[in-house]
Amino acid sequence: MTGRIVRSKIAELAAETIGSRHGREVLKEHGWSEGMPIVIAQHDEKLTDVMALTVVHQPPVLIATLDPQSNDLCFTYVVIGCTDLEVVAPRDAKDSILDLYREAQSTPCLTFRVAPLTHSAIAHAIPPLQKSAGVKYPGLPSAVDVRRA
Repeated sequence: MTGRIVRSKIAELAAETIGSRHGREVLKEHGWSEGMPIVIAQHDEKLTDVMALTVVHQPPVLIATLDPQSNDLCFTYVVIGCTDLEVVAPRDAKDSILDLYREAQSTPCLTFRVAPLTHSAIAHAIPPLQKSAGVKYPGLPSAVDVRRA
């Protein structure tokens, strides 16, 4: 079929989020700005591979993935090439992007490094954006709530 673009579920959800006023507000609260690159990654992709994609963009970037257990859309705000940061030991080569996201959830900013990079980077986990029961984004009223008002 000509003219069709194949998009992953993650890319579709990320586009819905960016296309929603509420989704943009949530992302802006965590440092996102229009035009910021978004790297789409499967939850089990190796962190080193995802960071290789991240390096080609002008940082900072958002990395979007899906949590396979909850099916939540997860964004990680990443800044690379931070020369003022202490150089930390590289993460395990087996770590996935979801491993980074989950660890970053426990702290406001996580300093990390992957083996090929000489400088540390910062990761900030944006709380998961859920899509369930007709409510696309947290805090967005459902049709039932709107009818009651």
